[in-house]
Amino acid sequence: MKIILDYYDLDERYISVLFRQKEIEGDNEIQLFETFYKLNNSLRYCNGSYYKFNDKEVEIKYNLWLKSDDYKKKSFDLFYGKGGIVD
Repeated sequence: MKIILDYYDLDERYISVLFRQKEIEGDNEIQLFETFYKLNNSLRYCNGSYYKFNDKEVEIKYNLWLKSDDYKKKSFDLFYGKGGIVD
């Protein structure tokens, strides 16, 4: 499966604008959602930078996945990385 993500960042006027698109691949929707999550998580300290789904239907499915048991089981590892330690 493949989906297109829109990458937004701030321009010189500090307005969020679409800078480019990125295609991601996965064997199923869950893999795509995990990749999307990790991409956005890697930008957590970059003010104004984020990825957004190009397709609204995929975004709706992603938001449902964030409420699922599957996500709840994986959320720590997705946020902190495999084997992450929190003091």
